[in-house]
Amino acid sequence: MIILIGESGSGKTTILNELEKRGYKKAVNHTTRAKREGEEKLKEYKFVTKTEFEDMWNKNELLQRAEFNGEFYGIGIDSLKEDVACISIVDSVKDIKEKAKELGKEDIKIHTFYIFVSPEERTKRMLKRGDSIEGIQKRIAIDKEKFAKVKEVVDYTIENNEIEEAVNQIIELDQKEKQYSTSSLIDGYILEYSKILWMLNQSI
Repeated sequence: MIILIGESGSGKTTILNELEKRGYKKAVNHTTRAKREGEEKLKEYKFVTKTEFEDMWNKNELLQRAEFNGEFYGIGIDSLKEDVACISIVDSVKDIKEKAKELGKEDIKIHTFYIFVSPEERTKRMLKRGDSIEGIQKRIAIDKEKFAKVKEVVDYTIENNEIEEAVNQIIELDQKEKQYSTSSLIDGYILEYSKILWMLNQSI
C-alpha cells in the first residue's frame, strides 16, 4: 500500500491519479462531509452519516479516522492491499500502521512517501488554481506546523519538480520494497526448512 503525504499545492492528488493510470487502485475514503458537485461518480469516496461512520469505526471497518472542519474521514479496511494508493495526513500514518498490525495484516507492506515542493513553488501552483493570497498564506502557515516532523513518520521523501519523474521514483521504490520483502520471506522459509532437516538428522 502506498500512502502519499504532502502540503497544499504539492501535487499529491495529481500523483495519485497518475498512479491509478499505472495500475494502482485508489483507496476508498469514507467521509461524513456533504457530497460536492461532480463527485457522484467518484468510486474513491463513500459518503456516510456520522452515526454510520462511528459504527464502522467501532466494528474495525476503518484503518484510521481523522476530523477536519467538524467532519470525519477514514480509509476502509478493504483498501489495505499492496496495489492500493491513497492520500493521508501526517497524524494518520502511525494510526494506519498500528491498525494494520492490530488486525494481523502485517504481511501487507505499507510504504509512505512525503511529496516535497518548496513553499515558493506551492504558492505559484495555488495561485494558478485560483486560491486567494490570504488563503494561501494561512494554508502554508498551518502546513508548516503540521509537517514539522513529517520525516519522522515517512519512509521516503520525493521532490515533485516534475510529475512523471516523481511517479516513476515512487513506483520504483515501491517495487524494490516488495521484492525485498519477498526475498526475506523466502530466506525465512529456507532457514526454517534447514532447521527442520537438522533436527531430523539429529534424531536419526
